[in-house]
Amino acid sequence: MKGISLISGVLFTAFLIAATAIVYWTAVPVIQKMQCAATMDKMKASFVNLDKVVQTVASEGEGSKRTIDFNIDEGEIYISGDNDTIYWTYECNAEIFSPRTFQTFGNLIIGSNMDTGAYESSCQGYDSFVLENEHLKVCLKKVGSPGNKTYYNISDVLLLVYHKDIGEVLPLEYLEITLDDDQTSSTGNGYTKLVRSGQHLPYGEVTAYMESDYGITYSIKFVLESGEDFLIIRGE
Repeated sequence: MKGISLISGVLFTAFLIAATAIVYWTAVPVIQKMQCAATMDKMKASFVNLDKVVQTVASEGEGSKRTIDFNIDEGEIYISGDNDTIYWTYECNAEIFSPRTFQTFGNLIIGSNMDTGAYESSCQGYDSFVLENEHLKVCLKKVGSPGNKTYYNISDVLLLVYHKDIGEVLPLEYLEITLDDDQTSSTGNGYTKLVRSGQHLPYGEVTAYMESDYGITYSIKFVLESGEDFLIIRGE
């Protein structure tokens, strides 16, 4: 009986240790997510408070000032004078936000994978909309406006794709946008529009609107997502 009791005790101990290990490793992602969420909530509250102070000082006119305490336990913070923006970056192994999504709280924006810029500039001698992330810089021709539609060829909208990783401009000779392989669907009246401008966006998007000579009205969306080394082109 002693031998049986000893063996049973060893098996029970082994089972207990294994079960504890399984529970521990299962709980790790949950714990990490809770810790990341707590850090995000703390920084959100700090930035909301900071924004209130900034708005108050701005409303009081020149010479007004305040001193506030702003503690950063994790992540990095930097200030952009060009954009009048304060950035806080924080890496977490748990998924708090779905990739390339964001939430807005007044002047505060919180999101994940927000490394794309979208702005107006000059490119290849044309007024252009530029989409740029870590890997690509994409130039698209600025054409007309919703209130001033212009005759153009939609296949000529994409001006340049520069791949930063290899330091080369990618060839665009084979880009052609048509409906039913009919060339008249490439031309017509319309415009291009930058959907949203700014830095640290989850993605940049330019829409080309076309009232084609083919008799069909459609739009093409050019989308560059943060972290990706390819341009998405889709029709609607």
